[in-house]
Amino acid sequence: MINRIIVLSTLILAFALTINWFMAESEEAVDFTPRNEPDLYMLNATISQFDPEGELQHRIAANRFTHFPLTDLTTMKFPALALGRARDSDPWEITSSEGRILPSSDYREEIVELWSNVLASQLSNGSAFVSIQTNSLTVYPERDYAETDEPVFIDNQSGRTTAAGMKAFLDTGKYMFYSTPTHRVTTIFLPN
Repeated sequence: MINRIIVLSTLILAFALTINWFMAESEEAVDFTPRNEPDLYMLNATISQFDPEGELQHRIAANRFTHFPLTDLTTMKFPALALGRARDSDPWEITSSEGRILPSSDYREEIVELWSNVLASQLSNGSAFVSIQTNSLTVYPERDYAETDEPVFIDNQSGRTTAAGMKAFLDTGKYMFYSTPTHRVTTIFLPN
């Protein structure tokens, strides 16, 4: 009888130790790292993008760049985007408090999304200028194109235009303005 109790106790103990060993092994195998932790960050950096001919296409500077590998997204703090430096047109300088870069893929071109105090400005050699203010702006650097569905204020030497949204072809200086029932497109001309 005592031999049976000893054998049974030994089997139960061996079984418990085996189960404990398997459970400890499976806990070690589980990866508890967050799925989309940043893999890269840069402080006070500048990224330059060149076209296939080697001409500077655009330049982005920011106080901080943070790249997330799972989504292949790069966030920016206080970005400054410069467009059109290699072309004959005057360059555009676009700044904001926040932004992110969506890289090009087989399905889309590179997109730079900017928000919070967005200011886009272009100064020409003479006295001509264009200044665009809005809360968010989506920029397609390869096409020198920008759009927003937020209220926008456009100032130049001729006056001010306000609209509910805008599409801007920055290289040609052509704009499409949008209105809503509560926010119409309005232009005020300044006397010469």
